[in-house]
Amino acid sequence: MRQYIIYLLFLFLFCIFYIGIFLAPYLYDINSGISLFIYYIYSQICHQLSQRSFFIFEHKMAVCARCFGIYTGFLLGMLIYPIVKKLNNFKTPNKWYLIMALIPMGIDGTTQLIGLRESFNELRLITGFMAGFIGVFYILPVFLSIADGLLKKLEGYNDI
Repeated sequence: MRQYIIYLLFLFLFCIFYIGIFLAPYLYDINSGISLFIYYIYSQICHQLSQRSFFIFEHKMAVCARCFGIYTGFLLGMLIYPIVKKLNNFKTPNKWYLIMALIPMGIDGTTQLIGLRESFNELRLITGFMAGFIGVFYILPVFLSIADGLLKKLEGYNDI
């Protein structure tokens, strides 16, 4: 039961983070101050280049297409995680699955960076989605394990 509550807390917090991606462009014409503050928060984790971003509500999203793919994949992975894996199983999959999921994004980003070709937002979205979706199965068990350990220690202090 404890792992389920921890999981729901992480899911809730991530959903708040994810909603912010849409709130920034939505609020821009309503309250530009709040919108710009949200953009500023996301600028700490994303370059937010207009040509590499999707637009919604006539404004760019708070993150670029690749980051949006990563976070969308991560959210979908979080939603199906308890269906395919027990929450009290903190073991991560073989590292090669993660490496294989990151290779397309690495190839896309590197070939563009060195000037071999120009990527496009749909490809950035897809490669980011793959990395985010698979990444959940490596990141979430670690977070769940750490949170579970902390809660066990706190319960131990209450017993004293």
